[in-house]
Amino acid sequence: MSREIRKRGGEKPGPGRSDLLKAIDRMIGVRVLIVGDLVLDEFEYGEIGRVSREAPVLILNHRRVDRLPGGGANSANNILDLGGRPVVVGRLGDDEAGGHLLDLLRARGIDVAGVWRQAGYGTPTKRRILAGSPHATKQQIVRIDRGGGPPVSGAEPSLEQGVRRAIPDVRGALVSDYGLGLLNPETIGPVSDALAAARLPLFVDSRAQLRLFRRVTAATPNLQEAEAALGEPIDDDPARLRRAADALRGTLGAEAIVVTRGSHGMSLFTGDRDPIHVPVYGTDEVADVTGAGDTVISTFTLAALSGSGFHEAALLANYAGGIVVMKRGTATVGRDELRRAVETDPALDRRP
Repeated sequence: MSREIRKRGGEKPGPGRSDLLKAIDRMIGVRVLIVGDLVLDEFEYGEIGRVSREAPVLILNHRRVDRLPGGGANSANNILDLGGRPVVVGRLGDDEAGGHLLDLLRARGIDVAGVWRQAGYGTPTKRRILAGSPHATKQQIVRIDRGGGPPVSGAEPSLEQGVRRAIPDVRGALVSDYGLGLLNPETIGPVSDALAAARLPLFVDSRAQLRLFRRVTAATPNLQEAEAALGEPIDDDPARLRRAADALRGTLGAEAIVVTRGSHGMSLFTGDRDPIHVPVYGTDEVADVTGAGDTVISTFTLAALSGSGFHEAALLANYAGGIVVMKRGTATVGRDELRRAVETDPALDRRP
């Protein structure tokens, strides 16, 4: 199947509106394996009351706490809201946070048979405190991270068994590596080998160890990760950007590299065509970038696995990324939102 995706990647230079709408429809029901670090995102909202007498800090009047799936769990949420069917493999702590996150995923009907609870590991929790006046938009003032523990051992059977159990029922895999120990030098090889043996496409989003992966279908590094691969700043130099992407493609054995470039959009590099630079969708008035990378890799993966070429998949991922950064908190993009963006984008008026 990986070879089929590669061939479709160079079908035509400019997918039109009808192509993209058909691509969105094809996403429905596609099963995707997600192997990733599972995180609980917390957002605590308060209103500014007064300055404390104890220290020069604000006292906030608590209003509410939102608890949402983050990390690889956010990727699963995005796959689901785009019409796909996520199958999750990962670990959680044997703690309240892990139980709550598991309940959130189960309540949405997400397959969590491959999720295990590990004693001595704390479910990673990212708590953001947001404050403002009663009628103003709340701003994040501090983030508190807790949880974590030892990396998963290569001798731990739960990870490889979870992947192998899921393989017969999925069309491909998405790795969401936040550097929290699930994927490491001992476990990346066995996971990659199992997927390669089954000829399943592998899509990778890795914070700090992307270059440890092999036989990757596509990866979505950001500009800083691409610079690390090149070993020097890229700035706005397209030649350096291409060298970085080519270096990553060679190291990973990848068919495609999508470099996300913030306000400059994203750039797609494949071996069979010139680079494609996609301008950012929407406005530069960003509300919140929390989890935007999860949305991009999820949309790109689901589109490619449902039959789209890499160009189509990158365009859809760019739309989804532009939509999600306009939302506050850890958010997702739904199929209807993605369709509306494609239907109303004037840039597509010049395409068939």
